[in-house]
Amino acid sequence: MVLPNCRKSILPWTDSLTLSWLILLLTCVLLLNQSTHAFVTKPSTIHHSHYEQTRSTKSTTVYETKLETTTSVDGETTVSTISSSTTTSITSPRKKRVAVLLCPAQFCVPQDYDAVWKCLPEEIFTDNDNTILQIDRSLSRVVPLSRRDWIKVSKQLPTTDFWNASLQVHKTLDWYFERLEQGLSEIVAQQLLQDSNNNKNNHDELSICLVGHSIGGWVARAYLGGLSRTCSAISQTVRVSSLITLGTPHTSPSSALVDQTRGLLQEIANAPECSSEALHKRNIAVTCVCSSSFPGSFVSTDVEQLVAASSYLPLLGRSGNDVLGDGIVPLDLAFMEAPAKRVVLTDDLLLKNASATSTTDQPKRRIRHSHVLPTPWNLWDGYAPSIPLDESAAVSYVSPEVVPLWSRYIR
Repeated sequence: MVLPNCRKSILPWTDSLTLSWLILLLTCVLLLNQSTHAFVTKPSTIHHSHYEQTRSTKSTTVYETKLETTTSVDGETTVSTISSSTTTSITSPRKKRVAVLLCPAQFCVPQDYDAVWKCLPEEIFTDNDNTILQIDRSLSRVVPLSRRDWIKVSKQLPTTDFWNASLQVHKTLDWYFERLEQGLSEIVAQQLLQDSNNNKNNHDELSICLVGHSIGGWVARAYLGGLSRTCSAISQTVRVSSLITLGTPHTSPSSALVDQTRGLLQEIANAPECSSEALHKRNIAVTCVCSSSFPGSFVSTDVEQLVAASSYLPLLGRSGNDVLGDGIVPLDLAFMEAPAKRVVLTDDLLLKNASATSTTDQPKRRIRHSHVLPTPWNLWDGYAPSIPLDESAAVSYVSPEVVPLWSRYIR
């Protein structure tokens, strides 16, 4: 039986060249299938991976990553190592020199604040801008006011502006502004002298932190806002980087029974250039600190609560157990608007801080407005220290236990 010759008609693609390509294709498919089967049935397993720091420099660290994998195919084990390196730059913190100028409360003198300088930290690290602030205690000081300076306010008593509660800041507080600039000049002069003695040709950048206690806080705020109307060389030279106010009233509400500042605080609070936002735009960090230790209640046998109530009522227009403050200034008036920081010092916070720095049990104490009893009658010795108050039951903003709670905001 003879079969018909149908090769061309049935398998026209079986010529020698096409057949060779077909065999090669089938071989590749078989190999690929075998390889895929091996990976599917016996997958690769991670043996271990580790990171090791191979070398580091002062400013740059190089990390090397090694990844080892073990693959098993048809009983054969293969170990592969993949390496890669990552370079990370480590910037050393920059150092910044800061001096503190403290603006005292009414009728207080520099010696009343001697204990502050021993409590200030030598360095403060700010992680937001990777900076180490070095507080120069030798340059830091108190505005050199005497009790006689405070008597200069009396020249405004017989004026119409006083009785109308419309006193002007630049006229009434010119003597305080002059002393404040004297303090700034002393800091700069001392810095130049120190650098000269240390043979420094390039003077280190120096920033000033103004710390205002009570009235000193809004006087410093007025000065920074330009209400002193002075254009002295020192005001154009120094760089103020932060303002911290301690128990400072920042507003004079319409509910107040009497304007004790006779219009001064109202002018400062209403001046746009004295606002927290305006100071922030000039890179001046503002922090307002006030204690909440004392409720202002007249129904109490606690003398300090009675004093608090008699102070809160005229300032705020109300009193009671729900009105808290430092015994002189209520919390409602002690803070500026955002972006200023608001720091409320509580009795529990004080106890926690005291316990953390002591090996003995600490009594729970309150934080009062003042640390001394001013002696305005002592005009024959204008720089004599005031009468210190007992701190067994209550401390103040400048006590060793409290200073660390606000000095951390120095910038």
